[in-house]
Amino acid sequence: MNMGIRLIALDLDGTLLNSAKELTDYTIKILEKAAEREVHIVPSTGRSVSGIPDKIANLPFVHYALTLNGAIVVEMGTNKIIHECVYSREEAVKLWDFIQKYDALPDCAINGELYMERKTFMRLPDYTRTPERIALMKQTRKETDNIRSLLLQDNTESAKMNLLFADSEKRMKAKQELLQIPFIEVSSSLPQNLELNRKGGNKGNGLLALADYLGLKREELMACGDSDNDYSMIEAAGLGVAMANASKEIKNLADAVTLSNDEDGVAYAIKKWVLD
Repeated sequence: MNMGIRLIALDLDGTLLNSAKELTDYTIKILEKAAEREVHIVPSTGRSVSGIPDKIANLPFVHYALTLNGAIVVEMGTNKIIHECVYSREEAVKLWDFIQKYDALPDCAINGELYMERKTFMRLPDYTRTPERIALMKQTRKETDNIRSLLLQDNTESAKMNLLFADSEKRMKAKQELLQIPFIEVSSSLPQNLELNRKGGNKGNGLLALADYLGLKREELMACGDSDNDYSMIEAAGLGVAMANASKEIKNLADAVTLSNDEDGVAYAIKKWVLD
C-alpha cells in the first residue's frame, strides 16, 4: 500500500549500505524506480556531506541530505544549507574542553566537515580493532593540528562532536554524565561511540525541516534506520521502518520492520510500501 509517500529518508551505515559498506545494484534500481515517481530520496547520516560515499552522492536523483545527524540539512551540489542546529561558540569550546577528560578519541564537525587532530589519528588503532573502520574514519575526517583554535575563530560553527571509546564501561559512564548537560543531545550509531549534537540537532527535526521546505506533510514521509541516532527520524516520519538488524528500541518504535541491510532491506521496504 503506497500511503502517498513523497520522501524517503535513509540512514546509511547499517541501513542503505550493507556490511561491506556497499550500495547494491539492486537497491539502486529500486531507488531509481521510486525517484521516477517523483519521490525524494534523502541520505540521512551522522557523516558530513563530504563523508557521503560518491556512489550515493552522485546519484542523479539525490538532491538533499540530512548530515551530522540532521543538524545540517543541505542541498546537494549547491551545498545550500536548508536547516541547521549548531552550538554557540561558547558552548562548543566549553563542550570540547569538557570531553578531553575521557579516555576516548574526540572529533568535531566544523562548518559542516568532520575534523580530527593529527595526534588523535595516530591513536586510532588503539581504539578500534578493524582496519576497515580506521580507513573509514580517515576517509570521512579532515586532519588538523588544533580543533580548539578552530572553534575560537570568528567564522566557524560546530554542529556535532563524536567520542570513540575502546572500553564500554567508560563509555556508559561518560554517557550518564553527558546526559546531564542541558544543551546537548547524546546518541550513537555504533556500540563504541557517543555523538553529541546541539539540543534539537537530530534526524527527526532535520527531516521535518526539509519536509516543511518541500511543502510535504508528515504522512508523506518514510524513514529507514537501525540505530540510536535514527530514533527521532523514525518517530517523526509518517512511516518509520526499522531494519531487521536494528536495535530493539528502534524495532519497538517503528511502524514496520524490513529485511536486514545485507538483504537489500531498504529496497524491500520501498517496493512493499511505496512502489506496490
